[in-house]
Amino acid sequence: MNVREDDGDDFERIAECLKALSHPTRIRILEELEKGSRCVNDLSETIGLSQANLSQHLGLLKSRGWIKREKRAVYTYYSLSEEGIPGVLGEVYEIIRCFR
Repeated sequence: MNVREDDGDDFERIAECLKALSHPTRIRILEELEKGSRCVNDLSETIGLSQANLSQHLGLLKSRGWIKREKRAVYTYYSLSEEGIPGVLGEVYEIIRCFR
């Protein structure tokens, strides 16, 4: 890991970002967004959550930097904030598989 040892803030930031992945629904949201930008209605139907519940998860993912939001007319669309996120998630999945 390439985190400076003298800056505890880096560790805090990393921990906060990774906490966002601690719920299966949020991981599923990221998986769906790997396919491209999606509106809340589509995500709600695909994942099977109420829009209110989904919005809470989306808000947390956005606040931690995993996703971004864009308004288009009356709809709100979400997408991954960085192109490298699918690769990072793939690496995390591979590491976790080794834990079994």
